Amino acid sequence: MKKILIFCAAIAAIPVSCTKTIDKDIPSNEVSLLELKIQGQMGTAVIERDGDNASATVYIMDDPDYPYSAVPVESIVVSRFATPSVTSGDVLNFSNPERRAKITVTSESGNILDWWIYIEPYDAFYVGTWRINTIYLHCNQKISGAGTGEWDTALNGSEFGDNGVPEYDNIITITLDEEMKGNSLTGTITNDAGADGEYGNFYGVGAPYSEDEPLDMNPRLRYLLPAGTATWELDLTTNVMTITKDNVTSSMTFQNRNGNSCSFCFDLPSAVDEPSQNTFYDNMWRSSTQLRYDVVKVQ
Repeated sequence: MKKILIFCAAIAAIPVSCTKTIDKDIPSNEVSLLELKIQGQMGTAVIERDGDNASATVYIMDDPDYPYSAVPVESIVVSRFATPSVTSGDVLNFSNPERRAKITVTSESGNILDWWIYIEPYDAFYVGTWRINTIYLHCNQKISGAGTGEWDTALNGSEFGDNGVPEYDNIITITLDEEMKGNSLTGTITNDAGADGEYGNFYGVGAPYSEDEPLDMNPRLRYLLPAGTATWELDLTTNVMTITKDNVTSSMTFQNRNGNSCSFCFDLPSAVDEPSQNTFYDNMWRSSTQLRYDVVKVQ
């Protein structure tokens, strides 16, 4: 009888032992950087991790007086139970050619991961008022199969007659909103008609077309930099500006030559699938790949 009681007691003790093992807390190994905010930061930090390669990029507005050697940390969030090497109120030193600083995150279990934080100064050089100097249509016959040539055609040249000339005194004004939208800058862009009060038309007059019966390229080109005021949004990670007016959008990139001149570039949708009609049409419509405004800053 005693043996049976001992055996039953042993069986009764088994679930108790198993329950303690299941409920035992296991220290966390997580070492992620989830959020970071430093002084002067624009938008949210772009956080990337591939195994032990961990980094975050922070955008700031370009400013020669920015305190790179002692940048205050405003807030930081890491994995639950993990500990960062800096907290709110501490400073990071970015005074090096790479413009980078290190934050170490230590997990509850003692795992360590170094995060490299990079500052990316952003120059919103395009904000201001610009005067259109020249407008070019870039054509590439290799794209359309119409030939092998590649060239730029000025919109005030003989192939477009005088139709584009009113565009050449236009004034482009770009403003920047104070508040950001995630990692995007926003603002307005105004294409003012200038002193003559007129906008140009993109009418091709090369044979077989003429002034009386031109090739109307307004549907392909006019909406890109629309007349009047439109809104824009620029993704800091791509530097592509999306312009929207009346629910119609275009995408603009920049070629910055110096502080007082640059180009507004619009890549055109492919037209190679449209039927070939004639030499001028194939060159100017089917072969055109980009519309470029060369502009100079007036203020």
